[in-house]
Amino acid sequence: MIVRWTWMLSSTAVLALSVFSTTVATAQDAAADTTAGDGANPKSIAPKLEENPLLTEPRSADTLFDAVILMSDLARPNLARMYLLKLVESNLTEEALLKLRDKHGPSIFLRLSNDKNLQPESITLLEQVNSAFRKGAIDPVRVDRLIADLGKSAAEREVAILQLRNAGSFAAARVVSVLNSTRSDEQKKLLLYTLTRLNREVIPVVMGAIEAPNPDLRASVIEALGWMANKEVAISLWHPAFDESQPAGVQLAAKQSLARLLFGSVNRMADVKSFGAASMLAKSARQHLRQQVDLPLNDDGLVERWNWDEESSAVVMTAVSTETASIDIGTRQAREAFQLASQRAELSALYWTALMTTELHIAGRGAAVKTGSGSAFQLGLKLGPEIMQLALTEAMNADQSVAAATALQVLAQTGSAHLLKSAEGRPAPVVAALNHPDPRVQAAAASTILIWDPQTSFRGASRVVEVLTRSLLDTGKARGIAIDANEQRATSMSAALQEMGFEADMAQTGQEGFKRAIERGDVALFLIEANVARWDLSQTLANLRADARTAYIPIVIYGDDRLRTRVERAASAYTRVQFVTQVSSGEDMKRQVTPFLKLWQSDSLTQPQRVGLRKSAMFWLTQLADRRQASRFDLSPAENALFSAVNDADLAESAVFSLGAIAKPSAQTKLFEIAVTASRPVPVRERALAQLTAHLQHYGMMLTEMQTAELHKAARLETDPKLQSAFAATLGSLNPDLRQANELLKAVPAQRLK
Repeated sequence: MIVRWTWMLSSTAVLALSVFSTTVATAQDAAADTTAGDGANPKSIAPKLEENPLLTEPRSADTLFDAVILMSDLARPNLARMYLLKLVESNLTEEALLKLRDKHGPSIFLRLSNDKNLQPESITLLEQVNSAFRKGAIDPVRVDRLIADLGKSAAEREVAILQLRNAGSFAAARVVSVLNSTRSDEQKKLLLYTLTRLNREVIPVVMGAIEAPNPDLRASVIEALGWMANKEVAISLWHPAFDESQPAGVQLAAKQSLARLLFGSVNRMADVKSFGAASMLAKSARQHLRQQVDLPLNDDGLVERWNWDEESSAVVMTAVSTETASIDIGTRQAREAFQLASQRAELSALYWTALMTTELHIAGRGAAVKTGSGSAFQLGLKLGPEIMQLALTEAMNADQSVAAATALQVLAQTGSAHLLKSAEGRPAPVVAALNHPDPRVQAAAASTILIWDPQTSFRGASRVVEVLTRSLLDTGKARGIAIDANEQRATSMSAALQEMGFEADMAQTGQEGFKRAIERGDVALFLIEANVARWDLSQTLANLRADARTAYIPIVIYGDDRLRTRVERAASAYTRVQFVTQVSSGEDMKRQVTPFLKLWQSDSLTQPQRVGLRKSAMFWLTQLADRRQASRFDLSPAENALFSAVNDADLAESAVFSLGAIAKPSAQTKLFEIAVTASRPVPVRERALAQLTAHLQHYGMMLTEMQTAELHKAARLETDPKLQSAFAATLGSLNPDLRQANELLKAVPAQRLK
């Protein structure tokens, strides 16, 4: 940097002068005379100042800061710090601080703050400048004054542009607002020119005005983007360039900007064609809906989104989460893709999926899906089953589970069993949903199929009962499995799971942990020791992610921190996997894992949803117990789950009823066991006896002689009148022979009429 000081000697003159002149003695002599008395703290002794090349002492803020820079460049840190201290102690106004920043730029303050010889004053000055800049950047009075200076002389205009550039995004937003309101063509040209001269950091601000209602403003900011942006911005210009509803001026500006961005010259505008534009927008929309795009974050870890606000007629900034930003961008791009090629059904489906995702995100985790007028659900009903099948596929591919489950609920009302047919060797979307990783999607697919009531079997039909069974096995509270061969360490991890609110389970090997998980429907977290065996870590991860029953369950791997690189490399191919350092304290483990759980659980099942899925599964299993349907959907895989559900007071009678439809000796035995267990509630035992009776009649005797004898004994000992009648009916269904019947009659006391 070349700086001119009218009050300073050139470096050559300084060297010559030092030969025959004395140095400036003002502060230097005082420092040299400073001595410490007896017992003085050596740190309080002022440092001896170096030879000072200045002929006159700087007095103003501007000259003091110039002196700080010069002394720092000349490697005279004590002098630099002396002038810096004077500068800081002068209590500069915000206006003075901003003038220094506008003149020297922000980097010099950062450089000085990193110089240990100048600390802490240099750090204080940096903080003061940053604070003044933050306030000045959003001060409309100051920004408007700079905008007014744009119409003055060329020199004043350049200074104003420099200061607006340093003011950043909020100044750019004000320029856009004035551009929107002005009616002067001359000022419009000047403001447009100013936008193109600003730093690239303001591009998001300019892009935020593309959807403004004023077509002249849209054309202006689009033109500015063509001069100041890069190819990545082109995705936002395809829609205004080729959407037929856009004014001609907007379309022309967008095509010219695309020509500049893509081909380097406006003369290449003929090469800007609409072919593939909708597909590019759709591809980008899908990436955003899947949360696969890295967005720039501010210091708070949020994304700063600039959008047009009609109420204030300005571009305004809102700091949002990455999820919110991605859904917002994805939905806008899905809409634009649809508008460019509305004849393509898959784009209609993508747009509905984005709308549904937005609606669900606004409602929040666990909220009920809106079904009233104007809702995405009601719109889906009107779109018809063909588009909604495609929407189901879009939602599943985007990992938008609740949107997929909602699409299935729509299809349940508008579709029919003919949609279960596979095509081109691929399963139908509804059947494919039975294997989606999210249990909500699986359960919604099973319900949809059963509502359609198919009259013939179909490929994948066996998955229906499997899905219902897993939902029934969900206890309503999330379970975690700790996989570790070391029993003491596994116990510690189980304690950590309980600290995090999970029901804890343990397994010694990867294979055992996998088996436990696929047998249940309530596993919501794996804690896996990095050196897991039988399977090793890579094999355990691969198997857990390959199976639909475990593919969605978050995995936390723990171990010595030296294993981090190896583990993270093995886990990089999978989602919802994280490494943490092994700790013995459950509380410490909770502290490490909780941030990831919050991230992963933003769309996970809530406890009420788990309970709801369980009740729904029981309802459908009861419906399937109808013998007309039992032939198409074998209930045998649900037998053990149904037997376990008998212990749930809300589900017990339905579970007993469903057991009666399973044509197996084990099912008859379970009905017998329920019936003769005196500790069970009377209504449950009564239902079990009724189902046992029906089972005996339909499938014949499957009980052993010992079980039959125990049944007779239980009947003799029973005192409840309702159960006595139920036992009598069951014993009668055993088809007693003449001898047995006679024995019963002989046991009746003789009776006489009086």
